[in-house]
Amino acid sequence: MSDENPSAMFPPPAVAPSSPVPPAGQHPVGQYAPPAAAPHPPAQHPVAPYASGQVPPYSPPPYPSAAYHAPSYAPRPTNGMAVASLVCGLAGLLLAWLVLPLLASVAAVITGHLALSQLKRSPEQGGKGMAVAGLVLGYAVVGIGLVTAILGLVMTAVSGFVLLPFLFQI
Repeated sequence: MSDENPSAMFPPPAVAPSSPVPPAGQHPVGQYAPPAAAPHPPAQHPVAPYASGQVPPYSPPPYPSAAYHAPSYAPRPTNGMAVASLVCGLAGLLLAWLVLPLLASVAAVITGHLALSQLKRSPEQGGKGMAVAGLVLGYAVVGIGLVTAILGLVMTAVSGFVLLPFLFQI
C-alpha cells in the first residue's frame, strides 16, 4: 500500500474547482433565487393628539411614586463572642508553628461555646456561623496538637529504649 501512488487512491473531484461566476441577475442551475421582498404596510400613526390625561395604548405604564418603596431592614447585630471565636480560631491556625496556637485554639473553643449559648438565649443576634467556624478551627488545631504531642512522646520513648543499652555500655 505504501508503494501505490497517493493520488490514485482519491478520485478526481466531480466539479471543477474554479466554476465561472454567472452574470448579475442570473442564477446557476440547482440554486434558488432570493425571495422577492414583500411590500411593508404603511405605518399607522394617530391623526389627532390624545386629549390630556389619556395614555396611548402602546406606552409603558407610569413610574410608581416615591411613597411606594421597599421596606429596609436593619442588619442584626453580631455577637462579640462569635467574632472572638473566629479570630482566635484563625490565629491558632495561622500561628501553628508557635506555642500560641494551643492557647488561641483553646480560647476559640471556649468563646465559641459561650457564643452559641448566648445566641440560643437571644435569637435577635447574628453570628452563629462565625461561632461554629471558630469551634471547628479550634478543635482541629487542638486535635492536631494533641496527636503531634503524643507521637513526639512515643518517638522519644522508642528511641530512648533503643539507645538506652548503648548508652550504658562502657
